[in-house]
Amino acid sequence: MKIIDVAALVATVPDPGLSSLDFFNFLSEEFKMNRHFERKGDFLIHFKKFLHEAHKGDRRVLLIIDEAQRLDHEMLEQIRLLSNIEMESRKLINIFFVGQDELNEILSDDRNKAVRQRITVSYHLDPLTEGETATYIHHRLEIAGAAKDIFTAGAIREVFSFSNGNPRLINIICDHAMLTGYSAGVTSIDRKIIAECARELQITGSIVDLMERKSQRDKTATNADLIRRSQKQKIAMSLIAMVFLSIVGYLMYNFQVEESPPWRIEDIATKKDLSLSEEEKKALIAKSSEENQEQKKETVAENQTKDTSLEKNDERFSKQTNVEIEADSAQRGIENQRSIVSHAMNILQNPSQKVVVQFEHNSNEIPDQAFESLDQIVRFASRNPESEIIVEGYTDSFGNYWYNKKLSKFRADIIRNYFAGHGIPLSRIKDYGMGPDKPVAGNETFEGRKKNRRVEIKINLK
Repeated sequence: MKIIDVAALVATVPDPGLSSLDFFNFLSEEFKMNRHFERKGDFLIHFKKFLHEAHKGDRRVLLIIDEAQRLDHEMLEQIRLLSNIEMESRKLINIFFVGQDELNEILSDDRNKAVRQRITVSYHLDPLTEGETATYIHHRLEIAGAAKDIFTAGAIREVFSFSNGNPRLINIICDHAMLTGYSAGVTSIDRKIIAECARELQITGSIVDLMERKSQRDKTATNADLIRRSQKQKIAMSLIAMVFLSIVGYLMYNFQVEESPPWRIEDIATKKDLSLSEEEKKALIAKSSEENQEQKKETVAENQTKDTSLEKNDERFSKQTNVEIEADSAQRGIENQRSIVSHAMNILQNPSQKVVVQFEHNSNEIPDQAFESLDQIVRFASRNPESEIIVEGYTDSFGNYWYNKKLSKFRADIIRNYFAGHGIPLSRIKDYGMGPDKPVAGNETFEGRKKNRRVEIKINLK
């Protein structure tokens, strides 16, 4: 688009996964037709006029479809019909399909034969060779301002081995390698660093080989086999969906179960001082006993059972040291001795427990499996406005200490921002970057470093 030396009107469709009418209105917007269409016929009438006016003004009309591998047969037909608007001497619109390898499979479908016959030029971009990989890395570094070669020859061979010449994989591996090298304080990237990054990214030559072999098998499968396979899959998925919806409907009809996390919120909340002096405790117990004497007479049998449980709670309560119970004069919830003990036992928590979110190497993305726990903390904190959330980020000890401190603080900030984005005031969230402090495992092994890359979350009840 930058180098064409002709007057042209260009429309680029970045995502062709649209309905027909949405697609037509998108073209209207891109070509600045200043119309919104409710019917396909109206669009075709005005689009034909638009193409003829462009031709009169000696302007080319180019339509570029990106991510074309997402096109289905119906949308391909709609695009093909646009190319039928022409004059005797020339075409009025040029259409470009740009997509990944799957586009070849779509065009090979017999239903798309008419589209395939209209293609005049095609080009397939092969993966880079090892020499091209080296040139590509050098070019990107040069554009970024590098004054010398950063990757050794061995490192480039390792990059090519793991990426198989795929530019996107080259970018990912080199990005992680440079970040790892920076944190380690080195000035060049060698084969060893590339190998470690590739392991942690789980990108291996064998995986690439498997993907290529799978692509070759898919290409040799006949169209009939693909259609039959698709039909079987649709039937199977329909049956699975019906069974799943039946089970969900049954459970929703018969049960009302509050969603529970893999941990209890009590396990991460720290202890709250709730103990009274012996005189205050006796006075409150005596008062509550008097107020509930009539109730005790009416429910003797029930209270005998509760008394057994109460004696156990009293025993546990008496063993707690340095505990204070703040008697709130404005609170009318203390009705008897049982409510006092029950309230105290509910918030006497184990301060050593916390929620741990594990982060991948040099990653700042919250893992998918952590969102359920984070949402449970949000719900608890929303219901308890007096609570305070403590977020502490940690890293392994590999690399520069101050880089690790910044990285751990950044991860803690991400968790803090998640809570703030769900309505928890920032004044109630404290976050800290602890760096490699307090390791939970040895940093000598990959598994140990993986465990140390974490964020710990605790709750304080003020």
